[in-house]
Amino acid sequence: MKKKLLAIFICLVMVAGLLPTIAFAAENYNLYVNGEQFTSEKLSIACGEGTASYDPNTKTLTLNNAAITNGGKSDESPKYGIRVVGDTDLTIKLSGTNSITLDNGGGIFADGSSDNYNIIGNGKLTINVKWDALYTLNGNISISEGAELDITSAKGCGITSYNKGMLSIDGAKVAVSSYYTAASAKELEIKNNSEVVLIASADQFNAVYMGDENGAGKIEIINSKVEATSYYPALFTEGNLTVNGGEVKCTSTADGAIWTRGNILIKGGAKVTADGKFPMGGNGSFTVEEAEIDAKNTNENNIPAIFDECVPVIADGYHLNYAKAVDSEGTEIDLLSSGTQYFALYKNVHFITKAVYPVSFVVTPEGLTNVVIKVNGQEVTGSVSLEAGTYPVEVTADNCKAYTGNITITADAATHTQTVAMTYLPADYTKVDEAVAKANALNKDNYKDFTAVEAAVNAVVRDKNITEQSEVDAMAKAIEDAIAALQYKDADYTKVDAAIAKANALKKDDYKDFSGVETAVKAVVRGKNITEQSEVDKMAKAIEDAIAALEKKPASIKPGTSDNSPQTGDTSNLALWLSLLLVSGSAAIGTTVVSRKKKYNR
Repeated sequence: MKKKLLAIFICLVMVAGLLPTIAFAAENYNLYVNGEQFTSEKLSIACGEGTASYDPNTKTLTLNNAAITNGGKSDESPKYGIRVVGDTDLTIKLSGTNSITLDNGGGIFADGSSDNYNIIGNGKLTINVKWDALYTLNGNISISEGAELDITSAKGCGITSYNKGMLSIDGAKVAVSSYYTAASAKELEIKNNSEVVLIASADQFNAVYMGDENGAGKIEIINSKVEATSYYPALFTEGNLTVNGGEVKCTSTADGAIWTRGNILIKGGAKVTADGKFPMGGNGSFTVEEAEIDAKNTNENNIPAIFDECVPVIADGYHLNYAKAVDSEGTEIDLLSSGTQYFALYKNVHFITKAVYPVSFVVTPEGLTNVVIKVNGQEVTGSVSLEAGTYPVEVTADNCKAYTGNITITADAATHTQTVAMTYLPADYTKVDEAVAKANALNKDNYKDFTAVEAAVNAVVRDKNITEQSEVDAMAKAIEDAIAALQYKDADYTKVDAAIAKANALKKDDYKDFSGVETAVKAVVRGKNITEQSEVDKMAKAIEDAIAALEKKPASIKPGTSDNSPQTGDTSNLALWLSLLLVSGSAAIGTTVVSRKKKYNR
């Protein structure tokens, strides 16, 4: 029993010793770089002073300053610096400066039925080979994330998806100089500020050919810079071509620079330059939104630059901003006013279109009359189509100050409705000012109550506008009414009354003629106001003057008076005196005479 157990134990130990050899056998991957195959035991291959490393989990090949110069075994034809065998995807990540150089071989090749290339990273890869530089049998090819490719193929193609997959260049820099087609697939997409140069040097080839056997194809260039040069059209697609922004320069040495089986759309402010020996165009429509197109035909014959069955049509919301042509004799012709119908007549056509926006104006306040709006000096009725930019605007309306200013129009819809706030003319305060001046010229001390005038003046409100003119006129009227209602103070009759009292105190019989005083007193007019004080004072003076001019009568002679002689110069009572003398008798007379005689002889 013990011997059996020992035998079993020994067998188990022997089997266990064999297990590691079976479980950890090396796995081969269908990826070859620089003539060597990656395996589970060889995930990094020396390439010059750099390396090529493979991560089978993510199917990522990282080139780190790799210099690939070996195309594999001699029985492989053609030889490729990087080769994928079978159905598998591959991401190539570039780090540093890398190269594939084969004098008699190709660059990168994948022969599977569903493989995809993704070239990423911020490094650079230079491919300088004799045959195809970047080739996939059925898959898609994408170049992105800042990758930079510089490709030269002396006798082959540049970038090819043989069974017409998709080629995408996204935020990358790619330069291809090939013998045959520089870029061939079913669809091409170049976007996000990519910089791409594609050159095919062989006769009867395109720099870019996009399409399949079913006639499907597409080229879309978005905000990128592309240059393409070839014998046949530099950009050719079985389907549609769209250029949205960026700059595209195409040159054909023997044909039209751009040609499509489908439609052409150029927009987004793209600048497209086409230089060929035959017209550019296509079998479909040619629509232009915002763009600049410079089409030239360098053919010696008088051949138009644009195909006459594919004349550009300016899309709604856009218009020609500039349009000139050059005829076969080199004469420049301005086509701005004629429109695009003449574009297919000339060897050189250069035109610029701009987006225009329907701009409307709201003038406030509401209810204004005879509103006139001018933009750039041109009167506008309703809305006006304007390009993006800044424009001078003038607005006039009844009862308003003229408005002048600038408006700025952009693609933002918020700028497409412009509000202009007008300012009313000021109200006319002429009558108010006149009334105030009139009030200020018055001496308020001459009136019984001046407060109503002061209140009306203080109630004046300035800065009213012309629509409030009635209120301003009411202010003027209030002042005028207050002035009109003023009552003068009474004149001062104190001196008159004093003079009259003085006259009344006199005995008119004591005076030779009292009539002057009486007349002056009777001439007194009562009810005079303070402004007539001088007249009242004249009345008092007239009375005083009449009193001063009075002459008293002489005193009367009566018996028993102490002075029996007539007063000097007074003869009015001489007859009476003589008669009395006769009655008294002669004795008395004699005595008196003697007595007076003695007196006068003193």
